[in-house]
Amino acid sequence: MKRLGLILVFFSFAFCSAAQLLTSLPEFILESSNSIEITADATKGNAALNNYSPTTDVYVHIGCITSLSTSSSDWKYSKFTWGSTDAAAQATYLGNNKWKYTITGGLRAFFGITNPSEKILKIAILFRSGSGTIKLANADASADMYIPVYEAGNNVRITDPFKQPLYTPTAEPISKTVGQTIAITAKSSSSADLKLYFNGTQIATQTAATTISNTPTITAAGNQVIIAESVLGNSTVRDTINFFVANTTVVAPLPSGVKQGINYESGDTSVTLVLYAPLKTRVSVVGDFNNWTEDSKYQMNQTPDGNNYWVRIAGLTKGTEYAYQYIVDGSLKIADYNTEKILDPSNDPFISTTTYPNLKAYPIGKTTGIVSILQTGKSAYNWQVTNFKRPDKRNLVIYEMLVRDFVATQNFQTIKDTLTYLKRLGVNAIEVMPFNEFEGNNSWGYNPSFYFAPDKAYGNETALRLFIDECHKQGIAVIMDMVLNHSFGQSPMV
Repeated sequence: MKRLGLILVFFSFAFCSAAQLLTSLPEFILESSNSIEITADATKGNAALNNYSPTTDVYVHIGCITSLSTSSSDWKYSKFTWGSTDAAAQATYLGNNKWKYTITGGLRAFFGITNPSEKILKIAILFRSGSGTIKLANADASADMYIPVYEAGNNVRITDPFKQPLYTPTAEPISKTVGQTIAITAKSSSSADLKLYFNGTQIATQTAATTISNTPTITAAGNQVIIAESVLGNSTVRDTINFFVANTTVVAPLPSGVKQGINYESGDTSVTLVLYAPLKTRVSVVGDFNNWTEDSKYQMNQTPDGNNYWVRIAGLTKGTEYAYQYIVDGSLKIADYNTEKILDPSNDPFISTTTYPNLKAYPIGKTTGIVSILQTGKSAYNWQVTNFKRPDKRNLVIYEMLVRDFVATQNFQTIKDTLTYLKRLGVNAIEVMPFNEFEGNNSWGYNPSFYFAPDKAYGNETALRLFIDECHKQGIAVIMDMVLNHSFGQSPMV
């Protein structure tokens, strides 16, 4: 496929460490906590409710993750209907772009949980406008917000640096360099013996305390590890935060023969990734190949003109799909706009296994947002029709097709099996409305996001090729409708 030159412009959020997106009282919530206050700061996360008016028109969507939940999206006991303005769901405005929601009477009573063996693990919550058209969420708006529910006893948590309220809590973006200090605070749920470790070295200790703090100096680039430990009797618990301090970006020309995008090497165990990212200071790549952790080995080189970043990744397994993302300037996380396949945590769960069998699982708990896919040694498709002759363009009988509406199954496989109907109509060309990745699963396709990846809602890559092959057998040309003058919200180009 010949790729069109696309200009990538990144816009990123400014992150501030003065406050965090969600806070709660008590800080260690138990199932039995009689009164729970959850406060949202609308200047944080995706900031969707920042300066929202009227301030009385903010409500919560709330449920819980229990021991019976099967995934992060499997909310149990959701209390309110999305888009409703139930008075019981209304949040209280505190001023300064903050809203509070209060739960009383204990979590089990609030959610109506009667099964004694079912445990509440997390509160799942979103703050939204009354209509539900605006929602405050994590910086990646596709990710819901969660607050952990603890068991009574010995618990500890790092409270500074702040964490994003993700399903697996992750530190907010930390931008530090060698020689700078970082403020660290941890709290325990009971008076206990507390310790702080930074990169394997104990930096603070407190006896019979509930709070411990220290401000160590960062002495080397690379992965940084903060550990808080609480010892109470025979119980020892820990909380950990990892963050990355970048090396100075290496300036080096592109290797010979590589171009923007994914460059597969002979041998099928290595690739060179090239990202066009002018005006950026550093880029790293994270994915299945490095356990989604920034590492100096995967910090990308910058070309002398400052426009491209590149890195070579070796040691891959032939035929294995690897999910990955770029982290730009330490905070902006995006998929590769050159990819031929993405995983979308918001929309993939609604694609049937009949339409897309054996879809790779999304790396839940390791990242958020859309991820791109690379695969070395992918099996080549053997075209059955290699000598197709296009109909004379002066005599085209074109059928414009929206896959979603043409057949009930909404996929290429079923359309392939019904082409004789179109042939009987005298059709000799099918113009398929845009089928590259678009927003959601239900669209005309004129809201494109990834130009080189077929939308999985219609089937996998093989199903698309089989459809085209069958069209050619029937003497029918295939025309791809494309939109190249704009991109929509989930695109890394926006």
